Amino acid sequence: MTPTTVLLGQLLLACAITVFGVGFATEWTAAQLGFQARLGAPWFIFHGWPIYYPWRFFEWWYAFEAYAPRIFNLAGLMAASSGLVAALCAMACSVWLARQSQRVTRILTT
Repeated sequence: MTPTTVLLGQLLLACAITVFGVGFATEWTAAQLGFQARLGAPWFIFHGWPIYYPWRFFEWWYAFEAYAPRIFNLAGLMAASSGLVAALCAMACSVWLARQSQRVTRILTT
């Protein structure tokens, strides 16, 4: 495994955690707001549950925060926490990989 693939794996993992966290915050916000029609059309419907694009949360926050500040503050905390979890996960992976590289033994050929 090359160092580039390791860094790419960490990057993809961090991005996936962040997108999942923001997506969860989006769905939680939509559920708290009762999936109102003013939220717009969902991306798709999964088993009767409307699924919205993850970035729609930020649009809603800008447009509707004055009407439900507590909901948007909690959802913003969820979204921000996912970014922090992604950063901590990337750091943990870096530490783990650094420790693994110390255990590698070199085979000297003559």
